[in-house]
Amino acid sequence: MSSASHSDVSSSSSKLDSLAMGNGGNMVQHGGNAGSVVGGSFPYLAEGKHSGDHSGVSVYDAEANMKSNMGNGGNAVERKDSKHKQQRRAILILTSVLVWCLVSNALVLLNRHILVELNFKCPVLLTSFGQMFTFFAVCVTRAVRPATVPDRDDVTPRFWILHCLPIGLFSCGTLALGQMPYYTLSVSYVQMLKAFTPVLTLLFMLLFRLEKFSWPLVLSVGIIAGGTGLAALGEINFAWEGTLFMLGSEVCEAMKLVLSQILLQGLAMAPMQSLYYMTPATISFLVFFSVTTESKLYVENALPIVMNNPGLFTIAATLGFGVNLTSMAVVKLLSGLWLKIIVQAKGAVLMLMSVILLGDTITSVQLVGYATCVTGFAYHTKLKLSSSKQRVEEPRK
Repeated sequence: MSSASHSDVSSSSSKLDSLAMGNGGNMVQHGGNAGSVVGGSFPYLAEGKHSGDHSGVSVYDAEANMKSNMGNGGNAVERKDSKHKQQRRAILILTSVLVWCLVSNALVLLNRHILVELNFKCPVLLTSFGQMFTFFAVCVTRAVRPATVPDRDDVTPRFWILHCLPIGLFSCGTLALGQMPYYTLSVSYVQMLKAFTPVLTLLFMLLFRLEKFSWPLVLSVGIIAGGTGLAALGEINFAWEGTLFMLGSEVCEAMKLVLSQILLQGLAMAPMQSLYYMTPATISFLVFFSVTTESKLYVENALPIVMNNPGLFTIAATLGFGVNLTSMAVVKLLSGLWLKIIVQAKGAVLMLMSVILLGDTITSVQLVGYATCVTGFAYHTKLKLSSSKQRVEEPRK
């Protein structure tokens, strides 16, 4: 009997334990975790309250209400975090753009001072200093913090020669030819000529079938071209040599953009990583052209000026690294259209600085011409923006 009674008691106890565990399991399943059921989010359970209490609220109703409140609170936290992220991104974009504009304009004015005021006759060598310092700084960063500039398996020696080296050639042309106009042209007029770049870019885009032909686009670049021509006519100290050098620099810039779109398609890189792989290609061509065209001037012109003004050249090299890094960051943070708008705004600020600091003269004809360029550029940007929206919406239809 005692054995049977013990068996019955054990059986009843097991059933009760099983039932309790089952109810507890249901509660856990509804509540999300054990901590939220016992004495956590539901303290009335810890106090012995239940669905028959005078509160008139069942365990499951209270639990559902609490989950709803928790869900609303979670959404509020998520919205707050999202707002903070947007604010941080906005601050980062604004800071990057401001630093890039400041450093870029400062470099233009400093290089012009070295080339013209100090009579430094090796512009390609001057440009190479900035690129060398950039690569040196990236290598130091990579040695100190390897995770900042990780290796890429897809950038093999063959890939670098076939894809990065051609871009480096045109990047060299952009930088080297872009320095030479400052010997004969004013800073303000050079900035006006830079507004002609979208015309050449569209021409090469059409040539390589990266852009569809449309009359509105032709009209927009036609307005830009007309404004640039008007600005040239109004230039007091016009010089063919400097103008042709600047146009050559813009041709190289347009080709660099086109080749980057063709050869580096789908190859996403961080700013420091991009500098690590692309800068050596540019340096190799800069050094080659400097040695072949300027080596005779190294001893009698370049070396004495560098030795007498080491601080200026160090600042110029540092600013060159700053321009490279901040421009990469701006490109990463902003779309191409916004970048073009900011470039135009930066050029306008530099024109104003050249008038105030260097005493450049801007005629009324030049102002009309530059205003025409800006109008054409604004129309061109509007067309590109509409085209981008159409490409985005087409897959949805």
